Amino acid sequence: NDIFTRLTKHGPFLPARVEAVVNAVRYGDYLTEDQRTQARALVAEFADVFALSVREVKPVDFIKFRLQIPPDATFTKKIHQRPLTKPQREYLFPVLDDMQEAGITRFIKSDEVKAVASTVLVQKTH
Repeated sequence: NDIFTRLTKHGPFLPARVEAVVNAVRYGDYLTEDQRTQARALVAEFADVFALSVREVKPVDFIKFRLQIPPDATFTKKIHQRPLTKPQREYLFPVLDDMQEAGITRFIKSDEVKAVASTVLVQKTH
């Protein structure tokens, strides 16, 4: 039972998907129970605007992002990546897998590499 149905024939209002969307939204503790119920109903009504995964993000063809890089520019190809901690790996690797599965990223051959940059994961402050 796949709940990632926003872009499929089952559509964004499959009950299991709507429930997952409603449960994924964080509602403030300052809401009254009535306000929380209204907020959950509003989220359910507009479940089609939420993506549960990058796989549900609809690509657009009306805009292209192009970097204006001079043809003779060179960039570092030396890797200065600090080893990721176990929690960082547990977070990052599934995200990268999802991005590859969604067609956002892809593996490339080593001779296709133009530049390398370190990945820095920063914990959000709440």
